[in-house]
Amino acid sequence: MRGADDGMKKAVKRYAGALYVAAMTAAVLVVLSCTDELSRVGAALSALDMRWVVAAAACIAAYLFLRMAALRGYLARHGARISWRTAMGATGVGQFYSAITPSASGGQPMQVLWLRRRGVPASLGTACVSAKFLGFQTAVLLLGGALGLANWRAVSAQIYGLRWLVVLGYALNGGLIACVLLTLPRAGAVRRLGGWIVRLGARLKFVKRPEAALARFDAAFADYRAALISLIRNPLDALAMLAVSLAQVLAYMGVAVCLYHAFGLSGASDQWVLTLQTLLFIAAAFVPLPGAAGAQESGFIAFFHGVFPEGDLAAAMLCWRFFTYYLLMIAGLAMTALAGKRKGEDSETLPDSPE
Repeated sequence: MRGADDGMKKAVKRYAGALYVAAMTAAVLVVLSCTDELSRVGAALSALDMRWVVAAAACIAAYLFLRMAALRGYLARHGARISWRTAMGATGVGQFYSAITPSASGGQPMQVLWLRRRGVPASLGTACVSAKFLGFQTAVLLLGGALGLANWRAVSAQIYGLRWLVVLGYALNGGLIACVLLTLPRAGAVRRLGGWIVRLGARLKFVKRPEAALARFDAAFADYRAALISLIRNPLDALAMLAVSLAQVLAYMGVAVCLYHAFGLSGASDQWVLTLQTLLFIAAAFVPLPGAAGAQESGFIAFFHGVFPEGDLAAAMLCWRFFTYYLLMIAGLAMTALAGKRKGEDSETLPDSPE
């Protein structure tokens, strides 16, 4: 019985994020069902222009393909050639675990683990996912900054009471990049800070084995710092990653534009819809919940009120959330399962979460 209980606890811990997301989704549907909104949502969805729905799905496919291409390209430039199947699995497992863990914190470690099991050194895998992360974050901030500044008066009028969320999102995302870059000249200070956090976690009983946790932190930090040094010494790598990241961001943000047209709307420009979508992504990024659940849904309602008609707003939010979150999570799981079906490998296609 004890073994069964331990297995149950492990399963609950592993998929706690997915369970939370499912609970939040059920809560939204319950709220809608308690009003006449659910029937209006059904009517709006049945009238969608399927050509634009397919275009939204194509945006998601392009986003995933570009993530795979960025992974293969970076590793190939550093002497580690992987197949498209391996790239698909690494991308899928990263996408799935990013969706079910707070602040997408589980995606990068799972990608490194997947690559390591297929012959890519952990140091190179860490360098690769770190470069991808920095490229994507930088691309989001550059695109959001350009669009936000170009349309700031209209943005201020549209989300007047929520402007501070955009500013906070910029500060946190920009601060994260700045902190990453500070690991180069201030390596000793970062290690001391990491040690202090581990010891604090041990005192609060959050960290069971502080010595092992500190050793893992030191190893991860060394790999991360090596990735940054590699990017600085190879500026073409950095530019290539940034270019691919910009294409990824545009593909992801383009889903909102496609859905706007799918509802048969034309009053707002594509640039305006893209602006609101990008700023919403930045504003909700700091929420430490799986998929920023709750913040994304309420944020869409707040940012896009008046852009989508009142009667279509809830339907637009659900449709947008499906494409930008649920479809990505499902696709990530499917990609991982397909890539894991190889002769001689374990039947388990999702690697265990690192302790």
